[in-house]
Amino acid sequence: MDSKLKGKVTCIDYDPKWQVEFANVKHVLFELLKDTVIAIEHVGSTSVVGCAAKPILDIDLVIENQTDFDSVKRILESVGFAHRGDQGIQGREVFKRLFEDEYMAYHLYCCQKDSQELLRHLSLKAYLNDHPKVRDAYSKLKKSLAEQFPEQILDYMEGKDEFVKQMLTDLESEGYLLKEYRPTCSQ
Repeated sequence: MDSKLKGKVTCIDYDPKWQVEFANVKHVLFELLKDTVIAIEHVGSTSVVGCAAKPILDIDLVIENQTDFDSVKRILESVGFAHRGDQGIQGREVFKRLFEDEYMAYHLYCCQKDSQELLRHLSLKAYLNDHPKVRDAYSKLKKSLAEQFPEQILDYMEGKDEFVKQMLTDLESEGYLLKEYRPTCSQ
């Protein structure tokens, strides 16, 4: 968990400032990594207009191939990030800030453009943006779980698991599951 949240599980209503915060962090990351990444994507609930979320941005650095990952890792480590491996999720490498800055809390991931995890992140974002009833039900569930488990992130995550699995099933049956990467934002 990001040190700015002091170990608390908090889920709040959508805040338009999240888009601005993402743009600010993206700018800094792009200046560092512009020769290595092909895109920087805002994913997760903070990227979905109207979705309640933990006030933590989820950011995917998109790379062409594994060779680029070595450069990304070297650059990020040189400015104070630590590589934490895939943490049990294949196709996504985790980086943690070891420093404080002026930006809101964020999780930073690196994914190859053909990674199933990246495609899943972007598919869920599109699905929730196009299905306000599902988005609102997901928001309600997350807020309830955050109240129920204010200091137990693993219980909070487990409580969302069935809902997320159902969304993945639904989005696949409705044709939302991306088969290949298409950038959702410009650099």
